[in-house]
Amino acid sequence: MSTRLGVGIVGFGVAGRQHAAALERLPGAGIVSVLEEASTVDTGDHRRAGSWRELLDDPDVGLVALCVPPGGRAGLAVQALEAGKAVLLEKPPAVSVAEIDAVAAVARRTGLPVGVMLQHRMRLPDAALAATWSAPSVTAVLEVSRFRPPAHYRRAGWRSDPAAALGGISAHLGVHYLDLACQLLGQPESVRLTPAREVAAGIDTRVTGVVTFVSGATLAFTVTAESMVRSERLQVLGPDGGLNITDGTVMTQIGGAERTWPTVPTAELRTDVYREMAEAMATGRPPARCHLDGARGVTGILSSVAEATAVMA
Repeated sequence: MSTRLGVGIVGFGVAGRQHAAALERLPGAGIVSVLEEASTVDTGDHRRAGSWRELLDDPDVGLVALCVPPGGRAGLAVQALEAGKAVLLEKPPAVSVAEIDAVAAVARRTGLPVGVMLQHRMRLPDAALAATWSAPSVTAVLEVSRFRPPAHYRRAGWRSDPAAALGGISAHLGVHYLDLACQLLGQPESVRLTPAREVAAGIDTRVTGVVTFVSGATLAFTVTAESMVRSERLQVLGPDGGLNITDGTVMTQIGGAERTWPTVPTAELRTDVYREMAEAMATGRPPARCHLDGARGVTGILSSVAEATAVMA
């Protein structure tokens, strides 16, 4: 990059520290300041911004990375765009499709890029994206299992607040592979769920359901925090081929040819997202993979899960 990318990170919990590590691997980019309300959180050698306004007024900050809880994130994104900053949203980027659309509208008006830290999109080979998966004959199966004890959702106050968190295991770990399914199968039309299991009202620990897409393709999925087995798997089957992503390794059968794409460490994928954001800022075009519009599908699914668990509560 010919000019330095200055980043202001808002929120320095686990996600904020992951963003900081991603930037350390990207030449020509760096953290200008960190905004973290909790005085007990150690921000290391990074300068702490005194306020949200101070961060937005800093001319060295070109990109604002919002690593705060999903509830309220969209409003901060709009303020950052209005202040002339590009925006990178942690996942899930918002609590509703309406919020996604509102942020996208401001991004179009200001001409500034907005990206989403859904870094697993970077795993999808170009050949897989070019193939046709959005058809009535396509079916997919997804499973995500990552153990989380009940105490995990009480460790930080926002994790047990559905208005702030948008949910539990589905919103914060299932989101990645659900998003991959949407990148391939298109826009969801309907979501049907079995009764979810919850650790608190609106905070799910197991969700099972079926998504029907506008194209007629279907996805059966289960996301659970209740098993000690760690697994992430998405299988897509079409009339002319298939795709399997298991724990980051991609295998494709397209046009009669089989190919395996080796696993790339997740930390490197986060750096790729920042690299893409830097290119988007330089060219004025939306980011190629981590674009906000692509998050409408997974946000719609997660919103349906949140609405269903609210009714059951």
